[in-house]
Amino acid sequence: MPLLSTLLLYCLADLVAQSVFQVRIVRSRMVWDGGLLLAVSWLLFLASRRVWIFLLVQALLVAALWIGNPAKIAMLGRPLMPDDIDSFPALIEVLGPLGWAGLGLPLLLLGGLLLVNLTWRGWSAKLGLAGLGLVAAIPTSMPAPIVTAMDARFGNTTWDQRENYVWRGAALHSLQEIARTLANRRPSPGRGEALSAASQTLARPWLASLAVPPQPRNIYVMVLESFWDPSALTKAGYSEPPLDPRFEALWQRAGRSTALSPAFGGQTANAEFEFLCGFPVHDFTVKFESGFDNDLPCLPRVLGQLGYRTVASHPNGPGFWNRQNAYRHAGFERFWSVKDFDLDDLNGPFLSDRSLYRQVAARLDREQDGRPTLSYVMTYYGHWAYDLSEQRPAVLTASSDNDLVQRYGSVIRHKSRELYDEIERITATDPDAIVIAFGDHLPTLGAKFGGYVESGLLAERFGAFTPAQYGVSDATPLIVIDGKRGPLRVGSVPMFELPRLVMDLIGSSQTTLFDLSRTPGDRLYRPLPEATLIYSGREVAQVCRTGDDSAECADAAGWLASVELLERDLFEGKRYALDALDQPRPAFDPLPGAKPPLPSVEIAMPTTESDAPGDGAVPAGAVHVVQRQAASDSSD
Repeated sequence: MPLLSTLLLYCLADLVAQSVFQVRIVRSRMVWDGGLLLAVSWLLFLASRRVWIFLLVQALLVAALWIGNPAKIAMLGRPLMPDDIDSFPALIEVLGPLGWAGLGLPLLLLGGLLLVNLTWRGWSAKLGLAGLGLVAAIPTSMPAPIVTAMDARFGNTTWDQRENYVWRGAALHSLQEIARTLANRRPSPGRGEALSAASQTLARPWLASLAVPPQPRNIYVMVLESFWDPSALTKAGYSEPPLDPRFEALWQRAGRSTALSPAFGGQTANAEFEFLCGFPVHDFTVKFESGFDNDLPCLPRVLGQLGYRTVASHPNGPGFWNRQNAYRHAGFERFWSVKDFDLDDLNGPFLSDRSLYRQVAARLDREQDGRPTLSYVMTYYGHWAYDLSEQRPAVLTASSDNDLVQRYGSVIRHKSRELYDEIERITATDPDAIVIAFGDHLPTLGAKFGGYVESGLLAERFGAFTPAQYGVSDATPLIVIDGKRGPLRVGSVPMFELPRLVMDLIGSSQTTLFDLSRTPGDRLYRPLPEATLIYSGREVAQVCRTGDDSAECADAAGWLASVELLERDLFEGKRYALDALDQPRPAFDPLPGAKPPLPSVEIAMPTTESDAPGDGAVPAGAVHVVQRQAASDSSD
């Protein structure tokens, strides 16, 4: 029975994967992959009470792995990974009824039927359960040897997980990557190790490029869901440019600056993590969900200590991506979530940006207490699948047959118009304010990056990306307005370096958490889960992958190793590295309502390309957009 059912289900799933998702397991590996499925199925059969329940459990298991993996590859370019367990609840919520029907309920049914059908009666059942226990124990008890052996036999291409999957199959891939995750677990660094890494990062040369007089200015940050310029889709055939003309002009004044995201097509929380805490995300983990266990002096807490009130706003459930806890760890005083908003202007399930901006502004005014404000807004409208409505109809036409490409152009017109309106309101009512707006990641535009491939922007899989295509995949529009100086030309900035920019714009030179992860000198690195990008100006000069031994890649790998060690110490460990900063170690008590003065720091203005009002610029060729001073210059 197990042999026949395994063969039929495996072949059926392979047929679906090929015909629907164009994912085909290498035939020579199907014997190994199917053999592992058969072994597990036989053990389950031995320990089962009812044959029909066993068959249903087996069918659900095959669907989850041999169809679920190709589906994820088609949509996001990567198969299921162990880190997806943490983000699985968020994925179900994003998909709504489809998520529950297609993912949540089937997995709950699988788990429930499996438990109900297991039995201890009889020697065959005991043998089956013992075998299943052994299968689970092998990668758990000796993960490193398993990884070494499987990598040698089945290969491992760290920069192309799709390729790994097709050369393994679902069973082998799952076993190999679970073992790798367990083998890569490391204890928190000790005090000496953490302080040594911190001293190395703080000693690296730093390029100064901005300076402003210190003053308690309000800071408005808007992170926009899936915000990107689709005019790059040359084959889309849009009837007119998607960006609102006023926003386009503003972005031109800002030199078409870009924020370099750690995410693509999803995982908004990782972009947020980088902006708030100044450390890069370089793996598949969603940091808000896993690996962010400590209270830390992230940007909201540092600003709070300088006398700011700090408010985060996002019209979604507070538990989504674990924001309720992550925002608290980062130091926000208040978090206004879906329950705090009137859902008066919906597009599908998403509150419009215009309504969100209006309601946040009204509440900030209503609850003003005399302190300068950090208002951090994470928008919701513009999320996949790019809903339109009577209030926000399709205003562009497109010749592309890709339905997502068609809708996305109109969504971006609405989002860019409403963003410009909000920026215009802020600069009119608060002309000295700092305004920062950027997209969290590029949108999902169909299976195998369909909308991008159609226009030649991307290859069909990450492993085939050229350096230029990597440069497309991580860059979203960035606007930085420095009060009356207007928009700044800051170039391409990794999101984890943006909090240092905020500190410069308010005139604070204290050494902070963000300085521990800075890239050295005039280099700019953008770590991604499968590669590290080295930028030269606005272009990707080199893509560093595992095994690359060039001098530049060796430097980047050394930097990333130090940053990863500090990350484990700070976000999960004992926070020893904080003792390397030139500020008192925070007690992390609830923030008081005190209003201490901002530090008085004398900073020289650098020479810029243009000092004309409303046309701020950094020095030509400058990579970083932050001002560094000696620690002794700071009174904090």
